[in-house]
Amino acid sequence: MVHSDLKNASLKLIKITMEQFFMRRASAVIFLLNRRHAWREKITAISCGNVEWETREIESIERLVLDVRAGRVHTFELAHPATVVIVTD
Repeated sequence: MVHSDLKNASLKLIKITMEQFFMRRASAVIFLLNRRHAWREKITAISCGNVEWETREIESIERLVLDVRAGRVHTFELAHPATVVIVTD
């Protein structure tokens, strides 16, 4: 009984921490472009300090935009600021 309770609790945790969206490829590209724009705004808001991590996020999103647009990627996951999984057509 304890094992099933623990399993149910972990499934609830997964549902809370990760969202999954099904969308058309064009909508996924728009989603990614909006995410890239948000990271660029975050870099602009940081007056000083290291923005290397944010820059890498932007670069990976830009590569992902090209792959999704070309139809080479149909499912992807972004972990920041919240974990989302996108599945395209």
